[in-house]
Amino acid sequence: MAYLIALHSLAATIWVGGLFFLVGVLRPAASSVPLGERLPLLSVALGRFFLWIWIAIFTLLITGYAMTGLLGGIAVVPPYINIMQALAWVMMALYAHMFFAPWKRVRAALAAGALADAGRAMNQLRLFATASLWIGLLIIAIATGGSYGLL
Repeated sequence: MAYLIALHSLAATIWVGGLFFLVGVLRPAASSVPLGERLPLLSVALGRFFLWIWIAIFTLLITGYAMTGLLGGIAVVPPYINIMQALAWVMMALYAHMFFAPWKRVRAALAAGALADAGRAMNQLRLFATASLWIGLLIIAIATGGSYGLL
């Protein structure tokens, strides 16, 4: 169980920490860079981010459901674990939408040299990343405080 918790925590840290870096650090810092340079920079950063998040999601699913099984299954785990799990599925749905919709549009627009279209799609990514960040922070609060009576 200790190894599962450690891997689960590391994967969650990579995902939520990556979102915090993108939303709270990289995007604001890049806003001073001209659009023609900013969008390719953000595109490269997001490409790496998305790769790591696919790995994190896979790890979270495997470790999360393995731990749930070791604890007796979904029906017997404390309610905070099921709340955490439900929010995680919302986060994964947001991530999948980000990857398959606005991210696809960003790459296509940049390849076509359509900076305005890439900028609009990048703004959509920012909004979804911000929402995901808040959900991720809530999940962390629930995960860490749940066993101490937070919920």
